[in-house]
Formats: sequence, C-alpha cells, structure tokens
Amino acid sequence: MQIPDYWAEARSTGLVRGKPRVVRRFGWSEHSQAEAELRAQQRAAAALAELQAGREVAPRETKLGYGVQGLPIREQVLARHGDLVVTRNSYGARCLNEPDVLFADIDVTSRLPGPVEIVIRFALVLLGVSAVSVASYCYWHGWQPLGCATLAVGLVLIALLAGLGERWRRLPRRVAASQQQRLDSLRAVVAAMPGARFTVYATPAGFRLLALHRQFAAASAEVARLFEALGVDPAFARMCALQDCFRARVSAKPWRIGVRHVRPRPGVWPVHPDRIALRMAWIDDYEAAAAGFAACRHLEELGTGAAIERCLQVQRIHDELSGARSGKPIA
Repeated sequence: MQIPDYWAEARSTGLVRGKPRVVRRFGWSEHSQAEAELRAQQRAAAALAELQAGREVAPRETKLGYGVQGLPIREQVLARHGDLVVTRNSYGARCLNEPDVLFADIDVTSRLPGPVEIVIRFALVLLGVSAVSVASYCYWHGWQPLGCATLAVGLVLIALLAGLGERWRRLPRRVAASQQQRLDSLRAVVAAMPGARFTVYATPAGFRLLALHRQFAAASAEVARLFEALGVDPAFARMCALQDCFRARVSAKPWRIGVRHVRPRPGVWPVHPDRIALRMAWIDDYEAAAAGFAACRHLEELGTGAAIERCLQVQRIHDELSGARSGKPIA
C-alpha cells in the first residue's frame, strides 16, 4: 500500500524516429514536493527512453484517484495512525486504508422468490419474441402500420412488467428478506472457517465485514478466494488487488445526505492552488451535513476465533470514524 502526500507531473522531450515527442509522467513522495518532482522527471525520462527503444508507451498517465495499476492511491491524506491512513476520496468522503487488516464490502440486491423471478424473466422473453415475430410477419405481408403498433404495444408491456417487477423487489419486506438471506449466507461461510472471527456492519448497500482473528495480504490468492466465497462486490475486490490494501468508507456519500457533488470537479487530489478555497468551502458544507450520519452500523460478530490486538486496534479507529456504534442513520 502506498499513499503519498506529495504529487508532481514532469515532461520529457526527445526525438523518436526523427520526430519530436513529449512524454509526461507523475511522481510522488511521502516526504517532500521536491522528491515527488524528481521522481516525476525520472519516470518521464525512463518512459521516453522506452519509446525511443521502439516500445509502445502511453504519452501521459490519466489523473485518477484510485484503482490504477502501477500508480499509488491519489487522495488527500487526512490522518495517519501507524500503517492505517485516512484519505478523502474523489467524491469527498473520508476513507480508511489498511495494508493487512481485512475489510470486505458485500452489496445486496433485493430479489423476489426464485419462482417469481423465473416467471417474470420468462414473460419478458416471451413478450419480446412475440412482439418481434408478429411485427416481422406484418411487415413481410405489407401491413406496416399494424407491425409498428404490435411492436410498440410489446415494448410498452415489457416496460410495464419490468417496472412492476422492480417495484416488487423494492418493497421493504423484500429488501429485508434479501438482506437476511445474504446475512445467513455470510454466517454459513464464517462458520465453515475454523478459528475465524469477523465483525459485521450494515451499510446502505449491504454489509461490511472486518476480520478480527488474523491479518491478510490484500493482493493474495487467498483473499481472492475468500472474497469470492463471501460474495464481495467485484469492484471492491479489484481495487484491493490493484492497490494491495483494504479500504472502508467512514463518512457518508454526499448525494445521500443532500450535498452536491464535490467541488471543484473532478475531485482528484491535488487541487490547483487557485481552487483550494472552493474545495475548502465544499468540505465545510459536507462535513457539517455528514456529522449527522454514520457510514455503517455495527450488527454482530461471527465466528468463535480469538481476536488479535492489531485487528482490534483498527476496529476501534474504524468504529469511531464511521460512527458504527453511534445510532445515527447510515448514508
């Protein structure tokens, strides 16, 4: 895991097959801006040398906050607690980054009972095939108006049925049933792991698990298998592997608490000095609103294994920053 405080971008210019070319590269440092600039210059020169040697090289790197292979996490560092780093992500929320204490985010999609889902899917396919078949027959026999009307009616019926199914899925009792099913599956996975112990939190999208019994290597095959067994969100699993760290959002998403998107946009760090005042004004508004919400809510502990102090320390910081035990609404 690498989360530098300082960033820079440098350019290197040279001839490639007799034509001038420019290559730009980022540099970073946890110590100083000068070191970040030196690293940027070195990386730009190395990229140009690759290009001059006849290898394909991108002219510049995209300025993105997280999930880019080969580049560190590019977010404002708010605090460091040993190896644990708190950052502000690209949409303004605070995030906890940990190199070896496992967090896992599991999204829950509300679903109808299996037979009902099958019937709805079959009906949607049947409507689509019927509408296209009848419309094609009408067109083939020169009845274009009837064909258009048939197709239009079919599309309307498909939209109505799909919308009705989604409305049923969002009924509170269906949402609660889907969440309970997923929680039961998580309990079963942990129960099959001798010596395991996890804390479970509710999030707006599902659940978050924190391992208490041991440390893990985020980019390992072992973690990939565990994430698959738990049903971890694929984007979350991919980011953990790319950046070799675990991550947990510990403040509300702005749009869930009535705050407009981060300013200036995009919110990738660092912000140009001319726009720092705009950034700070947005943060003040956001933090004032976010104070009334938690990022997750503590539910229960799973497994009978013994918790280790390293994981318990991270849990204490996580719970304090996220408001997991505050009783506030989650967002």
